[in-house]
Amino acid sequence: MTRKLASIQKINKLEPINGADNIEKATVLGWELVVKKGEFKENDLCVYCEVDSVLPDRKEFEFLRERKFRIRTVKLKGQVSQGICFPLNVLPSYNRKMKMGYEENKDVTELLGVTKYESKSEIQERVQETVKSNRIQKFLKRYKWYRNLFTTKSKSQFPAFIKKTDEDRIQLFPNIYNDYKDLQFQVTEKVDGQSATYFVVENFSKKLWEFWKEDYIFGVCSRNFLLPKEDNSTWWRIAKQFDIKKKMLEYITSVNNVMGLNEYRLQYFVIQGEILGEGIQGNKYKVTGLDFYVFNVFDSYDTYNNIEQVQLAGALGLKCVPTINTSFDLLPTITENVIYSKGKSVLANIQREGIVVRNYNQNISFKIINPDFLLKYQDNEE
Repeated sequence: MTRKLASIQKINKLEPINGADNIEKATVLGWELVVKKGEFKENDLCVYCEVDSVLPDRKEFEFLRERKFRIRTVKLKGQVSQGICFPLNVLPSYNRKMKMGYEENKDVTELLGVTKYESKSEIQERVQETVKSNRIQKFLKRYKWYRNLFTTKSKSQFPAFIKKTDEDRIQLFPNIYNDYKDLQFQVTEKVDGQSATYFVVENFSKKLWEFWKEDYIFGVCSRNFLLPKEDNSTWWRIAKQFDIKKKMLEYITSVNNVMGLNEYRLQYFVIQGEILGEGIQGNKYKVTGLDFYVFNVFDSYDTYNNIEQVQLAGALGLKCVPTINTSFDLLPTITENVIYSKGKSVLANIQREGIVVRNYNQNISFKIINPDFLLKYQDNEE
């Protein structure tokens, strides 16, 4: 799902900021941000742009030129501000007399010309892997089984049966406590690296008499792309360093040998994790070489919970991202949950990036980013 970078939202609350005469704190969705005093009233609609939005080069946004029009997490008068609000008249087609079509939650990202900020490493990944995989993609798409598994209506180059590794932030769910206060969650540390997905999937094109063909296909993905050709990228280097293909093939083969022709026979098995190390996001964790931490495991029938992931990863000779809490109750306010996300990383003597909160029974998950981490590192991203 495309991220809603700019949308029409309501100013839920306005509060004073100690020592500030010209600015005040606004709450939009679950976000807290600084606005000019008197510019908005509570319950006003506004255009809210999330952190990491890049606004177009227009005179209304000239004050952001020095920041290259990017919306960052900032701290003003001691108040952390995440995002920015504009009156509705910032929209190109806004008419004060005819406000129809400007309902709350309306996505105006495209209308306003907002794009998402990409770090240098993300740009490099997108450009290199798009160019590199085009020729192979064209060849493989001749086969129906490949098109069914690895393409979608949007012509994505990421396997259609695998969810991309990107959780929504808690601030997008302002009523989350009331909705889920009776549930318990598992919490892991969110680490700042390079997302990787490894999978094995049954080779549906293999005929019974084609004994020379492999029973399963092994695949490697970056955050957004399938990398069908083995190369010297970090994703493939991790695959070789930890012998992931062999381990995953042994696992799915052993499970399916037990299942036989049972209806619960696995069609695919997926491991997702974060690559840390030299040349990745400034190597904040001071890793020598490269390392890999699993944060998600699932197969064609089930998603493994945190305890199951740790057990399976250990059996495969892999590590999981650090576990923070296996029985977490949501705190009453977004602010309290954000404060909970703060703290030192288990992996190094730095602020942790944040946490990921999951309830596996109901398939609920979201991330909470530590604002202290953003304030320290957002301007030094690779």
